[in-house]
Amino acid sequence: MFFRFLIVGGLGFLIDAGLTYFLVYSGVNPWLARIPSIACAMVFTWLINRQFTYNVKTLRSSDEALRYILVAMVMALINYLIYLWLISINITPVISIIIATAFQTFISFHAYRRFAFKLPVN
Repeated sequence: MFFRFLIVGGLGFLIDAGLTYFLVYSGVNPWLARIPSIACAMVFTWLINRQFTYNVKTLRSSDEALRYILVAMVMALINYLIYLWLISINITPVISIIIATAFQTFISFHAYRRFAFKLPVN
């Protein structure tokens, strides 16, 4: 299950980093470029993690969506704060995304599993 999470997260990372890079390259401030990038990656990973990673069989519900959004927002905030700190010390935006994302990956996996999708712990 964790390997699948890494695959989906990797694809989400490509969306996040690619869109951030494109926006920064287009002249958008790196602080602002990350906001739509995170949002796009968040929607993608919810839809794919639900089916591919956690194999949720129930219909999507508003409760599940709200739990997912809550976890995703907390994880995004952690990721974003690390990202902001790293670019403030002159680390490039894409490298900052890599470091920030790596830091919160393990926390995210368990938070989505136990809270967002409420799957039993094996």
